[in-house]
Amino acid sequence: MNRRFNTTGVCIPHLHYMVDITNKLTKIKNMVYRGDYFVINRPRQYGKTTTMYMLEQELKDEYLVLSISFEGLGDLIFEEERTFSKTILKIFGDSIQFNNEKYSAKLYELSEEVNDLNAVSKAITNFCRFVNKEIVLFIDEVDKSSNNQLFMSFLGMLRNKFLLRQQGKDKIFSSVILAGVYDIKNLKLEIRQDDEKKYNSPWNIAVNFNVDMSFDSDEIATMLKEYSQDRNISIDIKAISEYIYFYTNGYPFLVSRLCQIIDEDIMSDNQKLWESEYINRAVKEILQENNTLFDDLIKNVENNIELREYIFDLIINSRDKTFNIDNPIINLGVVFGYFENFNGRVRVANRVFQERLYNYFSSKLENKTDMSTYNFKENFIIENGLDFEKILLRFQQFIKEQYSSIDINGIFKENNKSNILGY
Repeated sequence: MNRRFNTTGVCIPHLHYMVDITNKLTKIKNMVYRGDYFVINRPRQYGKTTTMYMLEQELKDEYLVLSISFEGLGDLIFEEERTFSKTILKIFGDSIQFNNEKYSAKLYELSEEVNDLNAVSKAITNFCRFVNKEIVLFIDEVDKSSNNQLFMSFLGMLRNKFLLRQQGKDKIFSSVILAGVYDIKNLKLEIRQDDEKKYNSPWNIAVNFNVDMSFDSDEIATMLKEYSQDRNISIDIKAISEYIYFYTNGYPFLVSRLCQIIDEDIMSDNQKLWESEYINRAVKEILQENNTLFDDLIKNVENNIELREYIFDLIINSRDKTFNIDNPIINLGVVFGYFENFNGRVRVANRVFQERLYNYFSSKLENKTDMSTYNFKENFIIENGLDFEKILLRFQQFIKEQYSSIDINGIFKENNKSNILGY
């Protein structure tokens, strides 16, 4: 079976062309070896599920890996403590049934004996004693349930067992890895049900996850090299990788999607040369298509007035904004993958997002306003005349955009002419 570029679901090495993430996996494995509990919190379609899968393959010989996802479980599991307690152990058992029937059967057996979280805690201790190797727990799509009090209580139980293990008083998983968009270690758990409510984080034992999961141009090159060799297609791998990075800033979905568009929609069946102009054509195509990433982008902008106004001010009004992660709107934009810190200023995270949002706001303006009356020149006019400092700074940004290092190196001189602002 020929491999292909994949933008839906988990990527499998023998089925899909993939970036070599060995260095990233090594850093995450070192966290597991230290016995860390942590959250892989990254934006939608940022490679979290694929990373979890690849990590499981790396660890399965050394550890027993319980790998589950809350995607598609629904709310019934959280209706009462008894249901949750029995179901969570059965889900653990399901995750290893194919590869380890003995341990799976033990979890099913333990699930019949529990009715509450205290019993789940004891069952986990018994299971960890029963297994003859260290256990690692993966929970993907964890923020699907992060607003559920019962699940937060479950995390609190794991936290307490972790602390007891450090004191030599309990047995628990060697490492627990949660994956989702939000860093749930900052969420609070209500620990008293009275008028004087107190709150605590159920996951404040989690260490910071600082592994960069975006792809640099060298990493993108590893995927193109495999593709070129597999299909016998000639590619200027270094130049093309830099150009893909130029547009995507290494956002995993965008990297794979641009390659997928070129391979499936632009290249002819018998063609053996990947032309540089195909990148521009793929960018134009992706900016016109509907996909789940852009659906989320526009939905999040439509549903949050403050975020929408902030992005409008950033893109359309060209306002220069100081980056401060304590600003809730900036923080939200970073969580969603829309903003980045660029020399202390807020910048849209990649050129594809920048152009898509610019087109979105321009379209809405056309629906409501005569665009001829929407004078962008006003952004550079002050009471006594022109704001030359702002004009020069804007011109500096324009020069960096139009005559980037790609052009300086003599590559894509005529192609690198986008309408993307702010870089």
